[in-house]
Amino acid sequence: MSKPMISEGRLSRVGRAMWQLYDCDVVSSTNDLARDLPGWSAVCARCQMAGRGRFGRAFVSDPGGLWLSAVLPTGPQAARWSGFSLMAGSHLLRMLRDLGLPAVRLRWPNDLMIGEKKLAGILIEQAGRETLTVGLGMNVENTPWAETPALAPTTTRLADWLSPAPSVTDLTVQVLDALAEAHHDMEQGGLAAAVTEFNTCLDPRPVELLQTDGALVEGVFTGLDPTGNLRLLGPVGDIRTVEHIRVERLREK
Repeated sequence: MSKPMISEGRLSRVGRAMWQLYDCDVVSSTNDLARDLPGWSAVCARCQMAGRGRFGRAFVSDPGGLWLSAVLPTGPQAARWSGFSLMAGSHLLRMLRDLGLPAVRLRWPNDLMIGEKKLAGILIEQAGRETLTVGLGMNVENTPWAETPALAPTTTRLADWLSPAPSVTDLTVQVLDALAEAHHDMEQGGLAAAVTEFNTCLDPRPVELLQTDGALVEGVFTGLDPTGNLRLLGPVGDIRTVEHIRVERLREK
């Protein structure tokens, strides 16, 4: 299947930040299509054939879900945007709670959960020299477990919690508004503000961390230190800090 060109999408201006939104049908990956677009551009697709999550893991993106990539300007100080996934996740969490989902929570670093099941995932990639691409996949009325049955016990969707579920069109505008607010707060407060936002939202849970060197670390995840590293509470009240760049996977216990 050939890669769709962005010009095939329908262009509109939406949201309070007046995003340039390209509405497409079937694409390989919205992040790939959005990569070369300027700041305040976004790509939304009916489905993705090669959606991906963290570490390149496949992300089922069937019709009925929200598959969106938004390009945000960063300016020349790219380092200032380290940890933006924390700020974006916190604002999207707030948006979902405002929709009537008080049980939704954040799982470090990029998942929105209801109970033990995943509702949405965030993938942030460096786009141009002065932009970031924020990819969001959210289950709305789709059924990813029909394509991949193994997802049934670990995945949920908005239609299971809200009746009626909001339309993908309405959600797109609300998500883009939430990302614009996250951009503003990150611009003002940097990593410190992002860590504070994340820690405020965190529900401490026992976890097992798989590090990039293969080592396993266990404890209660109590939040992040000022530089974004993970803090784990041990069985005798000791605190261990694990560098975020050394964490390949976090598994809740």
